[in-house]
Amino acid sequence: MSGEYDVGNYGIFEDATNTTKELNTNIETSNEAIDNCKMQLNNEGIFMGPICDSCIEGFDKMNTKMEDISTNLGTMENYLVTTSNTYQSGDAAAHNQILQFSGSKVTTTTAGAATSGSTNSNVSTGHANQDSIYNYLAKQGFNDAAICGILANIEKESGFNPNSLGDHGTSYGICQWHNNRWTQLKNYCSQNGLDSTSIDGQVSYLVWELKNKYPSVYQKLQNVPNNAQGAYAAAYEWTVHFEVPANKYSAGQTRGSVASQKYWPTYSKSS
Repeated sequence: MSGEYDVGNYGIFEDATNTTKELNTNIETSNEAIDNCKMQLNNEGIFMGPICDSCIEGFDKMNTKMEDISTNLGTMENYLVTTSNTYQSGDAAAHNQILQFSGSKVTTTTAGAATSGSTNSNVSTGHANQDSIYNYLAKQGFNDAAICGILANIEKESGFNPNSLGDHGTSYGICQWHNNRWTQLKNYCSQNGLDSTSIDGQVSYLVWELKNKYPSVYQKLQNVPNNAQGAYAAAYEWTVHFEVPANKYSAGQTRGSVASQKYWPTYSKSS
């Protein structure tokens, strides 16, 4: 084939994509069932104590494993969609995108491409608030994929408005910090000479909170591959374990797609 990929039936991509979506839906349903079981066990904990605690710990481990599987399925789905579109557009370089397995993680990479963190600073796309967040996070050592995951969540939470109010006035800011977390934002900014109503103050607190209150999320974001699938994984992780909105698993999938399909094409060009 002289190095070119030729396939007459692009339906194989669609079939595989639909399969991954169906699997992810089943996982989401299972996760919701597990959450319900944990809630019931918590309610019974006053009577059964250590037995319930042990069961809840087991369910937590199941949640973690299933979330990892869901992230991998999302990576595969995005890979299939992106690769299918690239092939159908006639791009001869489509075969350079490689799906790879490393331990329990599914990632993609571009053959011969570097996957280091952001090398650009002071990026300007014409969207002042999101550019400010990108530039700050890039200087803090986050790669483009991780930043895209965070941006996708901020878009859904506040539309990049630092003065956004939600939850009947109990949540505030770009990440909709709720109740005590909002108080901690104000305290942090006051102690560090920052304005808690500003983008600069809030993104500074975001990084502090991530490192000090959510270290496991921080570590996962530090290790995501710097590609579209990494952006999906970062957004999913942030949704499920940092923002924790209603229907967090399906929200994670939606925001993962926003990160990989909207923000990655914009900010990956800065790498």
